[in-house]
Amino acid sequence: MAKFQKAPDETLLGSGPMSIYQKQGLSKKPFQGKIYVTDQRVCFHMDLTGTVLMELTIPEIKGFSVSSVLFVTRVTIHSRSGEEFPLTGFPAKKLQGWLEQAGVQRL
Repeated sequence: MAKFQKAPDETLLGSGPMSIYQKQGLSKKPFQGKIYVTDQRVCFHMDLTGTVLMELTIPEIKGFSVSSVLFVTRVTIHSRSGEEFPLTGFPAKKLQGWLEQAGVQRL
C-alpha cells in the first residue's frame, strides 16, 4: 500500500477525502480516496489499497472546471494530454482554492 510522501522541497497546500470517477465499462464508477495538492503536483490515492489513481505535476495540468450535479459540486481536473479526472466530496470547494494556490487556472 503506497502512502503519500511529499518531497523535501514540496509544500502541502491541502488534502481531504474525495471520490474520483473512473471509466469502468460504459459508465464511470466512483472510487473513495484522498486528494493531495502540493505546490508541485496533485495526487489521488485510493483508500482501500493506497493505489495512486492520479498523479499530475502542475505543468501537466491544463486547468480545472466546476459543475454541480444534484447539489453536489464536481471539480474536474483536465490534463494537457486530454485526460479528465472528475472529483466530488466534502472538500470540493477547498480543492478549488488549493488548485488556484498551486497556480492551476479555472477553465
